Amino acid sequence: MSVEIIDGFKFLIGTKNSKKLIIESERLEKCIEYIESGKISHISINSFMGYKLPDISFINRIKDKIEGLHIPETKYDIQEINSLHNLKKLGFADNGKNIIDLSNFPELTSLACDYSKRLIHLESCAKLMHLSLTGYKPSCRSLIELPELPNIEGISLYKSNIATLNGIEKFQRLSELELYGLSKLEKIESLISLKESLTQIEIENCKKISDYYFLGELKKLQTLRISDSGQIENLSFIRKMTNLKFLSFVGTNILDGDISHCLHLDYVGFDNKRHYSHKMKMLK
Repeated sequence: MSVEIIDGFKFLIGTKNSKKLIIESERLEKCIEYIESGKISHISINSFMGYKLPDISFINRIKDKIEGLHIPETKYDIQEINSLHNLKKLGFADNGKNIIDLSNFPELTSLACDYSKRLIHLESCAKLMHLSLTGYKPSCRSLIELPELPNIEGISLYKSNIATLNGIEKFQRLSELELYGLSKLEKIESLISLKESLTQIEIENCKKISDYYFLGELKKLQTLRISDSGQIENLSFIRKMTNLKFLSFVGTNILDGDISHCLHLDYVGFDNKRHYSHKMKMLK
């Protein structure tokens, strides 16, 4: 993300050129006027970027105008979020106190938050397309307890306790999957159920995965990143992935060292190791 000045205001610029107005408490009234003018409907509240007030009660004044909200800190009472019924995009950190009832947001398409018992009615988010959860730790240690969300296209999981991806088959429109810091994850075989939809997978710091070879069944996959994760016996499964264009396994060791399976790809990224058949510079 980057910060840009637009119309004299600070904006947080994200992926796909998305824009959020950075709320500055010293210019709060001007920020509210700008929002009420209809020029922006997505905002970010962050004490490190100029918001110094102890609460976020001002959002009640513009609750009908706000379609996107980003609150990355846990210091605020966030009960007021529940009044923003027009929200389409929501990102917030759990403060350990407030209940966020997702049934209040019938238009929600993107959700990024900590998972806790205070996050309720996820099953009501029928229009949700992108879901990012931190700390999802179900007793079943899989995705079985996640509700069916018929329009989900992207899922990101951070620091979950899941050991398998069982249950992921319910998301038949899923095209992008990101798995970060899943220290208990061992089996990813369930991804086969999404072989007609998955186009991009990123796996980072998942040390226990033992069945990477099932990735070879994902014929529609175009981008695959496996970073700082458990060692892979060999890359022979790559030859079966006829649509794969981009592969990176930086920080992940290939035991047999045979990189020749990847020579046909548009891009391959990896660390140079003595036992590898090729060096990175040879593939450029």
